[in-house]
Amino acid sequence: MPVRKLDGGLSTALEANGNKLTSSLWTGELLRTAPKEIEKAHRDFVNAGAQIIITSAYQLSFSGCGARGWSKSDVISALNLSTELARSAASDHGVQVAASVGPYGASLADGSEYRGRYAVSRSVLREFHKQRLDILIATQPDILAIETMPDIEEVEVLLDLLDKSGSSIPFWVAYSCKEGEQTNAGQPFQEAAQIVAERAHAIAVGVNCTPPELIAPLLRSAEHDFPYVVYPNAGREWDASKKEWVGTPNGRFSSDLIAEWIDLGAQIIGGCCGVSPRDIEAMEVTNPLRSHPRETIA
Repeated sequence: MPVRKLDGGLSTALEANGNKLTSSLWTGELLRTAPKEIEKAHRDFVNAGAQIIITSAYQLSFSGCGARGWSKSDVISALNLSTELARSAASDHGVQVAASVGPYGASLADGSEYRGRYAVSRSVLREFHKQRLDILIATQPDILAIETMPDIEEVEVLLDLLDKSGSSIPFWVAYSCKEGEQTNAGQPFQEAAQIVAERAHAIAVGVNCTPPELIAPLLRSAEHDFPYVVYPNAGREWDASKKEWVGTPNGRFSSDLIAEWIDLGAQIIGGCCGVSPRDIEAMEVTNPLRSHPRETIA
């Protein structure tokens, strides 16, 4: 089956269109103040050739939004709207919508999703994720994108919640990772990938919001005969105090780099923070170095 092209950084497209994202809710703030801007950013990626787009739900949570003065009903409305806006942008294009399920660390707005090990109990993680996950499932996206996960423990909580929900929506899990073939919490990526590959409705496991040069070593270390999803950032570092990426961006991944990811089993490839619609349009996701016996994604 051909490799499918994912979108890039929603915040990157929004900023290119003149939006300022400075609050703790990041792109989520615009779901209340400028929802049409989110739909336009989604459409920019659709027009750039993305075959899957990820919703703007990443930064939404009852605790994080509540700290900004949102009511519970505000959060529920925004979660529903996040899928609606993506679906509207994808309509008539055969593009799939993946509802973003962001990590607990994102709600802290201090860069914790790039460190993991939050020093909270599983019950806290369960309470944080359960209602939001149930709402996102009810919006009936094509896929659930459990993303930027720094810690196996948090993923285990989410997988258990999915099991108990009875949902049959296909999902992927993408970890945020660091050097040494490990998650940002310091666990082996091989172990992190294994717990996902065992799940019936998982369609891929992989890496996102991680420098592109780390992707191939991570995939190689996993040694799994299972599809991978890959959407690196542009290679910059997140400054949590300034709430901005620092360093020189390079959102255009070389054809050799992409071919290597495909050769290692990547079947969904896109970008994360710093990767623009123009970068996605220029991305070549064909011609793997050799064929693989991996299962294909339906």
